[in-house]
Amino acid sequence: MFWRRALSILVLLPLVLLIVYWGGWLYLLLISAVVLLMQVEYCRLAQHFSEKLNVVMPTLLTVAFCLLAYFLPMLTKPSSISTVMFSYFTCVLIYVFAESIFRGKVAGELVTVTLKLTGILTIGWALGYHLILLRNTESIGTHLCFLLAGTVWCGDTGAYLIGRAMGKHKLGTPVSPRKTIEGTIGGLVVGTLVGFLLGAILLKDTISLTHTAFIGLLLTALGQLGDLSESLMKRTAGVKDSGDVIPGHGGLLDRCDSLIFSAPALYYYLKLTGHIA
Repeated sequence: MFWRRALSILVLLPLVLLIVYWGGWLYLLLISAVVLLMQVEYCRLAQHFSEKLNVVMPTLLTVAFCLLAYFLPMLTKPSSISTVMFSYFTCVLIYVFAESIFRGKVAGELVTVTLKLTGILTIGWALGYHLILLRNTESIGTHLCFLLAGTVWCGDTGAYLIGRAMGKHKLGTPVSPRKTIEGTIGGLVVGTLVGFLLGAILLKDTISLTHTAFIGLLLTALGQLGDLSESLMKRTAGVKDSGDVIPGHGGLLDRCDSLIFSAPALYYYLKLTGHIA
């Protein structure tokens, strides 16, 4: 399993890094394709609880978040972007209820509404929308994406390897019973150190070392929370992986779950601390 995971990374990582570096429409296509496939995987998980869940519309609404993040700054004034986004959120909310209402049934429909809304917001808004915003941030967008992915995924890898080598005490959560305290702490340490080093190298003229260290810890902790959140979905649905797109890693939802909370956290932390406009 480990060697399959390593081989997949060696094959895919250079291509992904190159697209992130290029940015532009290639990056938009990459993120749109990723969130599209993640939404399809999520809908398959959600259909364990609601067979009536429609895959097509949630997927389209999810990808639309990426398009809005990319094109809105080109098409409207910065002061109008929030108005357009809140309008779109309202449309999404109307859709998830209207579809169930016009279906003409009551039993289980509130569950379906909740499942649709959760998938669209977590994958489309929290992940896709903010990955586009991060990449398009002034002159440091590429560095922010590298910082985010490097910190979170090295933290994940550190937790996996240290947990396998040294893990003796279970974390104690039924959501992911194989996770250990040693692996969790090891992942936090590795991710924080990697985040600090990447920030010190890539953003040395933008962010202080104190902020860099905190960002490393924040992204790693939220990366683990995102991983556990997706484990909750899978555990509830009774499946091991969300898909089989990436050999050794499962589906894209399995691979990108740790970015769901960390991507918006990085963006808004930098906004609130005045590091980006």
